Amino acid sequence: MHGSERQRLSIVVPVYNEVDGIAALLRELFEVLNPLPYDYTILLVDDGSTDGTADRLDELQALHADCLTVLHLSRNFGHQAALTAGMDYADGDAVICMDADLQHPPTLIPEMVRRWQQGFDIVQAVRRDAADTGLVKVATAKGFYTVVNYLSATRIEPNAADFRLLSARVARVFREDLRERDRFIRGLVSWVGFRKCYIEFDARPRLTNESKYSMARMANFARTGIISFSKMPLKIAVLFGTAISALSLAYGVFAATAYVFFHKAVMPGWASTIIVGTFLGGCQLLFLGLIGEYIATIFDEIKARPLYIVSALRRAAGPARDQLSGDATPHE
Repeated sequence: MHGSERQRLSIVVPVYNEVDGIAALLRELFEVLNPLPYDYTILLVDDGSTDGTADRLDELQALHADCLTVLHLSRNFGHQAALTAGMDYADGDAVICMDADLQHPPTLIPEMVRRWQQGFDIVQAVRRDAADTGLVKVATAKGFYTVVNYLSATRIEPNAADFRLLSARVARVFREDLRERDRFIRGLVSWVGFRKCYIEFDARPRLTNESKYSMARMANFARTGIISFSKMPLKIAVLFGTAISALSLAYGVFAATAYVFFHKAVMPGWASTIIVGTFLGGCQLLFLGLIGEYIATIFDEIKARPLYIVSALRRAAGPARDQLSGDATPHE
């Protein structure tokens, strides 16, 4: 154990089905953290893993009980909820969040800490586009950040990863104030302000070569980011509806004028009626669905269910203790 007078780092790592790679991650973290002049705790959050990860985490915690905390969630609540749980239970002077698949290099941590000591409250890691990154992934990522930054007043750094350092006061804001259910933490980190800097990094290949984010989950992630940080889609719907109404009115005036003054029917037949009717019907369904997404988000907030539920907590440097509730603020 290090002396208690030194500043403490909390390393938060959400873990889901990483039974084969978690020991390798810990080895690299120990190699990086041990030479630093700080106390540290590594907090691993098991997000309802189904492949034996939970048992493996408990074994590792028993081996490294002086510096390893394991938090078991009662089921899979998703990456953003697991990340939130880790931030809630982190008690360091600085909180470093990273993924468990080693795409976020632990060797970047000393530079993050150095920037924090220079006075930055948020040190955000930004992924460089690797040469072997798929064209579809690069295009969709750039498209998402372009759209969300156009629609939202809060700018999100393109390619910002969930690999960042937060000072204690920023982490406190997340624990005490930012408790929304539909969470897009990358956006929230930009929204809170404070003094911020960016560090670029090259992502390493995943240990399993398999992303935990399917296309459907990525689409939902993008939907959360847009709805959480912009009302612009609703405004666009109003403007679009107004424009269509104006065009319909103008067409009606034109048709009436042609019939009354020139005795000509404009576009006789069913084709124009069907085209206009189906177009307007499609627009109505589209905008009703858009409004429904916002209402669904409001509904989730009103229910005020906990962001996550903790089934067990095994703290560093202490006996294992069960925790049966995972409310906004951790209770011992």
